Order: sequence, then C-alpha cells, then structure tokens
Amino acid sequence: MESQLKKAVINHQQEEIENRLKELEKDPSFSLASLIEDLLDLMLMECSLRYGSFHFVKMSLFLRELSQKNYFSRESELEIARVVMLGLSERHFIKLEAESSGYKEDKINQKTYAKLAEEINNGNSHNAFYYALGILEHQPDQLKEYLLNLGMERIPDSLGHSVSCFFPVMRDLVNHHKNISATAVLSYLMYLCRYSYQGEYNFNQDQRQSPTQKELEDLGLKAASGSGIVNLHHMITYYTFFMLEESSFYPELPPYSILKNYFGSKNIDQKRLELAETSKETTQIAENYQQFTDNFSLENHQDNQDYLFYNLDENYKKTVSHLHQLFAEYYKPGWNPHYYTGLYCALGLYKSDKINDIRIKKMAVIQAIEYFAGNVL
Repeated sequence: MESQLKKAVINHQQEEIENRLKELEKDPSFSLASLIEDLLDLMLMECSLRYGSFHFVKMSLFLRELSQKNYFSRESELEIARVVMLGLSERHFIKLEAESSGYKEDKINQKTYAKLAEEINNGNSHNAFYYALGILEHQPDQLKEYLLNLGMERIPDSLGHSVSCFFPVMRDLVNHHKNISATAVLSYLMYLCRYSYQGEYNFNQDQRQSPTQKELEDLGLKAASGSGIVNLHHMITYYTFFMLEESSFYPELPPYSILKNYFGSKNIDQKRLELAETSKETTQIAENYQQFTDNFSLENHQDNQDYLFYNLDENYKKTVSHLHQLFAEYYKPGWNPHYYTGLYCALGLYKSDKINDIRIKKMAVIQAIEYFAGNVL
C-alpha cells in the first residue's frame, strides 16, 4: 500500500481515506484480504496501554480469513473496508518495529526458556525479547505455545486479553510474516511483563484433562450468557480455546480448568436460553442482501431470529456476508473491534462440531447481535 494512505490513517485524515474508498469501488482487483495485509504492520503499532494493542489487528485478521475463504460479496468487502480504514484512522500509534535478528547464541536450550521467564518475571521486556528472538529463530512454534501458556497461567482472571486477543496474531503472523513477527512477539512480551509472577510456568495434568461433553457444553451455556463486554469476552475466549486446540503449533489440550475458573459461578442466562429454545417455522432463503435486510433487522432481531438461523443453516456463507455487511452499515466513530470479533466467534461456534447443543450455538449468535445492537442503535 502506498505510504500516502498510511500517512492519512496515522494523521486521522478521514476525508483522504473516503476519497481512497471511492477509488476502490472502481478497482476490479480490490480485495479486503489484500487491504488488511497491507495494513498489518501499522495495526501492530496501535497503542492501547490499558489492554495491549491487539484488539484491532485481531478483528482484522478474522476479517482477512473470511475474505480469503471467499465468504464476502464484493459489496460486503467494500463496506467492511470502510470500517477497517476509518476505524483504524481513529486509533493512536506508537512507533514499534522490532528486528528478528540479534540473538548471539548458536542454539537454544532450557536455559534460554528459563532466562526468558526470569526476565518476564522482572518486568524486563527488552531483555526478555532478546531470549525470545533466539527461540523465534529456532523453535517458533514452541515459542508461540510457551507465550500463550504464560498468558493463561500468569493472568488467568483476564483470559479475554491474555489469550484470546493474542492468539490470532500468534497463529497468523508469528513465523508466517517474517517482517512483522518480531514486532508481534515484542508487543506480547510487553503485555506479559506488566504482571508480577514468580515460579515455574507449568500446568499440572489436572488442568490438561479433557472435559466431558456435558462439562464442555455446560461451559458453553455459561459462555453465551450475560450482557456487556465481560460476558462477550467469555464467549470469545470459549471459542478461542477451540481454535487453540485445533492449531498446529499447540499440540497439547488447552487447560479447560482455567477456563472454568475464569467463568467462576456465573449463572446461565435463562431468558436467552428460552429465546434459543423458541422457534417458528420458516422456509424463506434470502437470494440477495436486499432480501435479507427486508426480513432481518437489528431493531427487531429477536422477532426475526428464526429467519436468520434458517438462512445460516441453509445458506451459511451468504448469510455470514450479509451479517457483516449489515454491521458495517452501522459504522460510526468509536467503532469497537469486539463487534466483529464477537460475531466471528459466535458464527464459528454455530458451525463447530465440538458442541452438539444447538441452544449454545443460537445463544452465542444472539449474544453477539445483542451486544452490537445495544451499542449502535
């Protein structure tokens, strides 16, 4: 991407971005995936001191994945591109670029991991980064696994940030994008170094035990319950554990016991459960976006949910596109990346074969839509 557009994003020049969006409408070669790819290095420089900097890039990586898998119509991609470009232009940035070279030893061993842990314990992010570079060069998959395990054990009361926010970047960027891998690792280390922790980073076998199907689905009912950002993070993190389990770089079973503790004594949302159990007969499939919005609206989403779920069952890809386009039409300043992140995870749960209870799947989609509608209407 030309530097002029990136400068417009950094300098919050939204009029220039709007002009660029009009040009994209006439560009037959445009793709959302390519646009996001070009902006990834900038997204990693987003500065959010409270929660780390991975909210916007996480959302964008999920959108890129769906674009690469041809889920979106051209009209959807253009609408979503507007959300990405204008939303990114509202963020603030810190010049954070790290080189992947600099580790001076020829090999790594357990002492390298021990030194990495020691420096994180002491809050020395740059010293920790030195040892992480060596592991990144020689054992990149093990580094990703190790850092995510640190996040789960070190900050178990905030899995929504320490794991679910960083997982997509570890999975999609580290060791796959050489020019920004080191920057991503440094950003994660800076986040981990904010927390004081002394001791070994090892889960015991009880934490690694596979939950029964009932236990897994009981967790799902809790995850898809409640309102607000904390409860949405429960659902997002629940699905992140599924993605983590399926990742090639993470060979062990995720510690579901930590997820269970994260939810605590949370109650199942009986109203949403009843809503998921209620259904009316419908056989209408949307042939296009206009027909979809004629029959489904955010204002009356509970009344239209049977239509939505029937279309997800019968025409999943197009319905995913329609939902993302519908969300994009409600773009306004202050866009929250969790709008799309929550939708992505809810739709992922809806298609997941790890859970059989259709109520959980419906509750997750309802939760994501309710969160969005409650904030934009």
